[in-house]
Amino acid sequence: MRKFSVFTMITIAALMLGASAAAAQTTTPKPPPTYEQTIVNRWKAIHDKILVMAKDTVYPEAKLSYKPHPDSRTMFQELRHVTIGLEMTTAQAKGEKYDFGAKEKEYDARPGSRAAIVKEMEAAIAASYAVLDAPGYKPPSSLIGWLEHQGEHYGKMVTSYRVNGVVPPISRPKS
Repeated sequence: MRKFSVFTMITIAALMLGASAAAAQTTTPKPPPTYEQTIVNRWKAIHDKILVMAKDTVYPEAKLSYKPHPDSRTMFQELRHVTIGLEMTTAQAKGEKYDFGAKEKEYDARPGSRAAIVKEMEAAIAASYAVLDAPGYKPPSSLIGWLEHQGEHYGKMVTSYRVNGVVPPISRPKS
């Protein structure tokens, strides 16, 4: 009976020490993101995925001219369209005017290469993220519609990958 009592006492003491150590190590949980932070986080996530596609050399550069249908954009045009959309939403967030049609014509006159589109997209992303990360910036609710629109372009590009027998970067095994 005495061994059981000693064992019980040691067990209780160990449990109490473990509980007090765990309580001392408990940190305040991070609060969930706000509605605005969620919009900004999703905006960045979709454009980061599209930039990865723009840089992806597994998708052959020759296939950037692929069109799933004669009335649709090529992969290259989709990437440029997303870039122009980024520039436009950034200008709108800054209260600036932006002529989408004129910008499309300007971009169409530029050389068409993977390197060119990556450079353009990286610049547009950097400008967009700088606005989104500015202290006190609150994204307008209209950004949700643009987020959906950019997501549709991402989906079209995923389809171009699949139709051309290439696995999109997000679906590849992680090494």
